[in-house]
Amino acid sequence: MKELKNCGGKILLSEFILKNTDFGPFKVKKLISKGEVKVDGVRKKEDAFLCGGETVLVYADDEVKTQVVFQDDNVLFAVKPEGIEVLGEKSFESRVNRQFGKEGQKIRAVNRLDRNTSGIVCFAKNDEAEEELLSAFKNRQVDKLYETLVYGVVKQKHALLEAWLFKDAKKSLVYIYPQKRQGAVPIKTEFTVKETYKNYTRLTVRLHTGRTHQIRAHLAFIGHPILGDGKYSSNEINRQFPFKNQALCAVQYTFKLPEQSFLSYLNTKLIKISPPF
Repeated sequence: MKELKNCGGKILLSEFILKNTDFGPFKVKKLISKGEVKVDGVRKKEDAFLCGGETVLVYADDEVKTQVVFQDDNVLFAVKPEGIEVLGEKSFESRVNRQFGKEGQKIRAVNRLDRNTSGIVCFAKNDEAEEELLSAFKNRQVDKLYETLVYGVVKQKHALLEAWLFKDAKKSLVYIYPQKRQGAVPIKTEFTVKETYKNYTRLTVRLHTGRTHQIRAHLAFIGHPILGDGKYSSNEINRQFPFKNQALCAVQYTFKLPEQSFLSYLNTKLIKISPPF
């Protein structure tokens, strides 16, 4: 619950809540219509003007304001924190819509990150943009760069790893094999050493194929699991380091769209953040 005091003059209830919280316009309208707002103890289900001096109670869970890297009328690039799914109930997509969506608009994620991977997620604000972006990801017209911390000192300064990945959907795990086997698909993972420490290494990683858990499993396969990874690393390794969360973040997007694409202006944009570790 949030308690807000109107110390100003005449203002619409919805505008007052928007100015004094991190909620988006769609979220505010929904809160009012559901009777989750009280003005001087009286529950309000319709927008109305405040005159000044009122105490407004908003019955909603606090929500961290989402960091936006870039947005316009077509696209939105937002930073997903660790620990939340991109899609589904109580998802990052839902949060983005609450904070930035307009009435009648559905902002849709066009790519995914694992629940425990942080970083930039790309969203479309309209049908045309969604179609173009989905095509761009499918046709490898988007270059996405990750940054990670891995266990041990990586001796190769740069490498393009190739292997085969098998997904066990029932166990929610993938397995990496050096050679082709039934049910497995080929993968390519490129990395560059950015900085070396006493017993761990900072890497930048570029995917040439985009498979489930590819970075996490492939790096673990070569003996350098990601710090904080509870699935492909081990408790013995993770206990040695102060990193509580999985140290993997999608930090950069660049586009190589055809000139005829109405989103080709994204080719001049560098969508980039610093990792939280």
